[in-house]
Amino acid sequence: MLLEDQLRSNRRRSALLFGAFFLIYALMGAAVSLAISGWQPELNLIVLGVYAIGATLLTLFTLFLGDDLTASVAGGRWIESRSQAPELWDAVETMAIAAGIRMPRVYLSPDPSPNALSAGRDQSQALVLVTRGLLERLDKEELEGVAAHEIAHIRNLDVRVMTYATVLAGSVAIIAELLFKLDFLDLDGPWWFALVRGVVYILAILLAPLAALVVQMAVSRRREFLADATAAELTRYPQGLASALRQIAAAGVAPQRSLSTITHMCIVPPGVVSGKSERLFASHPPLAERLARLDGLASSQLHEHRPRERSDAIEELLGA
Repeated sequence: MLLEDQLRSNRRRSALLFGAFFLIYALMGAAVSLAISGWQPELNLIVLGVYAIGATLLTLFTLFLGDDLTASVAGGRWIESRSQAPELWDAVETMAIAAGIRMPRVYLSPDPSPNALSAGRDQSQALVLVTRGLLERLDKEELEGVAAHEIAHIRNLDVRVMTYATVLAGSVAIIAELLFKLDFLDLDGPWWFALVRGVVYILAILLAPLAALVVQMAVSRRREFLADATAAELTRYPQGLASALRQIAAAGVAPQRSLSTITHMCIVPPGVVSGKSERLFASHPPLAERLARLDGLASSQLHEHRPRERSDAIEELLGA
């Protein structure tokens, strides 16, 4: 019943997400129109029409390519056959079979910081990506725990909401950058119009990207608890995922790429916002809470980590 509730919640959140971004787009469209043409109703409508078409095309383009764009941002390389990364392939395939879904595409990033993510609009075009740092650091049970966590996100439709949040927030950033380049300081006309125009522009420039970030980061932190619990169910060994999370958190290796746009998709955020805003901007529940729940499922039994040997196949694939 919990899974059905989560699926309904994710469908509802997808609709709410589009509604929230529609309002953000509308605000930014008004700013674009005023910045370009001032107060000329007929011209404003034309500019708004062109803006609406452009924003729609941009959104559709990014939505349909959201999974591939996510893999590209993370520097992922497609694993086309088991021979390229047998340990990773086996972990993902085994967990997909256990979850009763088709095997997603598998990607490997050369990044030395250990992490993993999943993306895609649905099961038919989903992907699981892990970094080289994670593959080299985790043992078999830990890797299966991470794979099960990401498979759970795919089965629960979490990836749909997270992918939508990523591409919609990215399109807002593109529009905001466009606004920065427009000549908005030429405030000809009555003082009240100059005031309105300035306020709308400032709101669009400052608040719209911030609102997009908050919406992106607030996409149900509960999903991580459910994915952790599902992973424990699929592997029948919660100690593996708990140990993996501890290994990732203790690695102390900074990612080579900026993952700010996909932080909410990673199994452990590569950067933690501290201070009073932590809860507002946190895409995940505190790691200590996740570990406490997994340890409870494992009756406080811990996994004994076994160091891994470097794989010649991975070295050849990544050109190392």
